[in-house]
Amino acid sequence: MRGVILVVGACLFVSLANAAEPGADWQRLVAAAKKEGKIVIGAPPGSDFRIETQAALKKRFDLDSEFVQAPGPSLMSKIVAEKQAGVATVDAFLIGPCTGNSLLKSDIYEPLAPAMILPEVKDPAKWFGGHLWADNISGKNLLYSFVAQMTPSIYYNTNLLKPQDVRSYNDLLDARWKGKIGLRDPRVPGGGLAMWAFLADTKGEEYIRKLAQQDMFVSRNARQIADALAKGSLAMTIGVGFRDFDAFLDANLPVKHLPTLKEGTYVSGGNGILGIVKGAPHPNAAKLFFNWLLSREGQELHNRAAQQPSRRLDVDAKGLDGQAAKDALTVEEFRRLQNFTEDKCNNSWIPGAKLAEAVLK
Repeated sequence: MRGVILVVGACLFVSLANAAEPGADWQRLVAAAKKEGKIVIGAPPGSDFRIETQAALKKRFDLDSEFVQAPGPSLMSKIVAEKQAGVATVDAFLIGPCTGNSLLKSDIYEPLAPAMILPEVKDPAKWFGGHLWADNISGKNLLYSFVAQMTPSIYYNTNLLKPQDVRSYNDLLDARWKGKIGLRDPRVPGGGLAMWAFLADTKGEEYIRKLAQQDMFVSRNARQIADALAKGSLAMTIGVGFRDFDAFLDANLPVKHLPTLKEGTYVSGGNGILGIVKGAPHPNAAKLFFNWLLSREGQELHNRAAQQPSRRLDVDAKGLDGQAAKDALTVEEFRRLQNFTEDKCNNSWIPGAKLAEAVLK
């Protein structure tokens, strides 16, 4: 009988030791990150997320943080150029959909699955749809996607258009809107290409060619398009995000997002594609940031500061600028409508960009 008790006790001891191990690993990581002293984070422009993150990392871990802020393509160009020169400065980064897709074979990303240390981050049951890797074809788990939102992609000037005037994407072809539509350039990654690719998949190439004949104002400068809408030079915009309209909405200018059209819309990954640079100058701090940002605490902060809803099921995403996919869709619908993983980039975004090159002058 004593032998049985000893065996059970030994098993219990092993079980408790294993249960404690993630905590020990985490504490070792925190200590190593503190020794490195800082982290450099690449992120989109905007002050709210930067300010709140810097404060949280300092308070929680006594870790200084520096932000390098630029649109995704510019940020990744900087990271690649630095890697080629052997002078990497960025540790971890947040980018938008498909921005990092063309770099998957360039050996600049650190595999992320081994970097998952916190149990709440490792657990796929915490996430709507389970773990979602943006590089879902390569299967190397290099880019993690934590945002899923139903994005308002068409905004309108309330003095020039009424919501009932445009209830289908077919209504964009109405002669009334010729020369009155602003389009974020779909020949480069971004909100314009995301919407363009969705329209090409949903409505077909013939529709796209007709839309291109509407003499749209096409620009890579989203704020320039938003400004033209607010001033009444345009009646509506396609592919310009809510962040670019913040100042105009705060000033009560005649700008609103158009209610979802009858054909529906896609699910965006926002700027919620997270990665770590291979050979990062502060590798432990990068892993700490990765785990913290995907924790409930980090996701609640990102929700609030970036106004982009988390896929974490224990994070309330109601009341944000973008509606959470988890609050509006089944998992099956989400998987069908999501527009930001490697397969979508290859099958929709790349062909969409090529079509845009052909039809936009």
